[in-house]
Parts: sequence; C-alpha cells; structure tokens
Amino acid sequence: MAGIKITGYGCAHGDRTVTNEELARVVDSSDAWIRSRTGIESRYFADNRSNLDMACEAAGMALQRWGGDRGAVDLLLVCTFTPDLATPSVACGAAGRLGLSQKVMCLDINGACSGFVYGCTLAHAMLTAGDARCALVIGSEKISPLMDLTERGSAILFGDGAGAVVLEADGTKEFASYSDCIPESETLFCERFDPAIMMKGQEVYRFAVNAVPESIYGVLRRAGRRVEDVDWFICHQANLRILRSVAGKLDVGMEHFYVNIQRYGNTSAASVAICLSEMLEKGLLKPGQRVVITGFGAGLTCGSILLTV
Repeated sequence: MAGIKITGYGCAHGDRTVTNEELARVVDSSDAWIRSRTGIESRYFADNRSNLDMACEAAGMALQRWGGDRGAVDLLLVCTFTPDLATPSVACGAAGRLGLSQKVMCLDINGACSGFVYGCTLAHAMLTAGDARCALVIGSEKISPLMDLTERGSAILFGDGAGAVVLEADGTKEFASYSDCIPESETLFCERFDPAIMMKGQEVYRFAVNAVPESIYGVLRRAGRRVEDVDWFICHQANLRILRSVAGKLDVGMEHFYVNIQRYGNTSAASVAICLSEMLEKGLLKPGQRVVITGFGAGLTCGSILLTV
C-alpha cells in the first residue's frame, strides 16, 4: 500500500513539572509505589496553558521544520478527548492561530489513547486518495483539570502535552493499518467534564497486555512482515509494565521500544505523537527503518500502523 512521509514534527507539554513526591502529599501513595507499578517519575500539568496552546506550540514546531507554505496544508486533524470547548473544535482554533488557509479541512478526533494512530490512518487515506496534499496531525491533551487528585488509581497516571507531525503522500514508503474495538464504556470514562476521569486500572491492564500484541501481529500480517522486520515499536505510554509485557509476548528486547513515560506520564492521544517527535529530534529514526506505532485505551480501542521512515 502506498505510504506517507513525515516532513515535520514537534512536541510541547504543560508548564509545571509535578513529581511523584508532590502527588504523594495529596494522594495515598509514594514515589517508590508509583515508580514500581507504572514507571512514572513525573508528569507535566498545564496550569496556565490551554489544550489549544500546547497543540499550537507542537504544530508550530512541526510546520517550521517542514518549511513549506502553510497555505498548502489542506487537512488538520487534532486527536483529543479534552478539548477546551465543546465547539468550535481545537482544530479550528489551531487553524486560525497557525495561519492556515481558510480552505483547510479541520476536525477533532476523539479516539482517546488510540486517537493519534487513528488520525494518522485517516490522514493516510485522504493523502493517498488525492483528497489532500498535506496533512497536519496533532495529538493534544489537557487531562489534569479532569483528575480527582485524591483518587490514586487515576491521579498518579496522567499528564498534559502535545505532539504533531506534518504528513505527505509518498509512493515509495510502506504503510499498513489495523484496528480493533471492544465496547466497554465503564472501564475508562469521563462525563463532560464532571465528575473526574475514572479508570478501572486492572481491567485496562488486562485488555492492553493482550490487545496490543494482537494488534501488532495484525498489522504485520496485513503488511506481509514479521516482528524481526521492525526496527522500532512506539506504543502509547500508559504503563511501563504493559510495555514490558508486550515486548515479552513479541519476544523483542526493550531496546526496540521507545519509552518516555517516566517524564510525561500518560498523555493519552499525545503520547505516541510526543514519542515520535522526540525520536526524530534525537536522530533515533533513520531513513528506511520500519516502525510500528500502537495506541490503546478508552473504548476499549486498539490500533496499529506500520510505516517506513
């Protein structure tokens, strides 16, 4: 299947670093307990920044690295479940602030932690069909206001941040996608926007350790590839124990998994986008490498894409 190329990338995060020790002052927990069960050491809270602020910072960096005419961006997708407003969308706000063309198609995608993977899948479909020439896909979440900081199961996990990529069609690149959904509305949910976000952690964990390997194997089958053909696995940063379990089931060393959960916590739709941006910034992704990107979470949903750098 004809693929896409990443021509720009960027990321952003909240304005305040919140350590485990700080959280332990208001929630029944400790730094050692949080680290041992999640791998998280700190996270960012956006006390003075909106979802739109972070989305635009990440997108602005991506557009600057791309270096093209912003008027050529004709598709803007913002993957988020925490928009600042019910309407207009974060995407519409970003289009105006970033100075994009008035002809750009803008919409938000609520796929929660699978959102960025779904957004890239939709962008690929429109780009390769010729319905768009240049897509800007943003994963951005401001989750901290939706958290009950006295409820340990959720309070220790989430953070605020954003990541963005500029995508264009490229017939020389490889691409495949795979998605799945198991309806389970009360495992991870948040009413709009009160009460606070609630998650049944053990149920989500049991879902993820099985669904993620299945999703990865599913996209590899569609592409006619094997696990050994993949250079990097970029998974949603929900829990370090989940990532280690997935690596074990794939029989792959953790050195092939990019991990930044220790600094960001769970940023939902932003996590994979932030990982991708950081890896490109550090030069970890080399031309021609195959990458599997997987998101999983509320819904319950799971999705993977295989692409070449």
